[in-house]
Amino acid sequence: MSSNANTTATMDSIKKKMQSMKLEKENAADRAEQAEIAQKDLEEKVKASEEEGNSLQKKIQQIESELDAVQEQLAEANAKLEAKEKIATDVSLLN
Repeated sequence: MSSNANTTATMDSIKKKMQSMKLEKENAADRAEQAEIAQKDLEEKVKASEEEGNSLQKKIQQIESELDAVQEQLAEANAKLEAKEKIATDVSLLN
């Protein structure tokens, strides 16, 4: 009978260990699923950030181009102003 009791105790121990391992497996699967969801969320945020960065880079290039054009216009306007000031000075010296 003690052999039967030992066998039963051993079987109970094995069942408890199997239940414990099953619970560990389920918990690990849940954590893996949560990690996958978190990874997808982060990947989406990275993609959105990259798109925003690209958009901002395009805006910067556009603004730099506009700045170059305005600086050229300013240089032309200054050159015209200097020419007119010289003409005005020359005319005032003649009078």
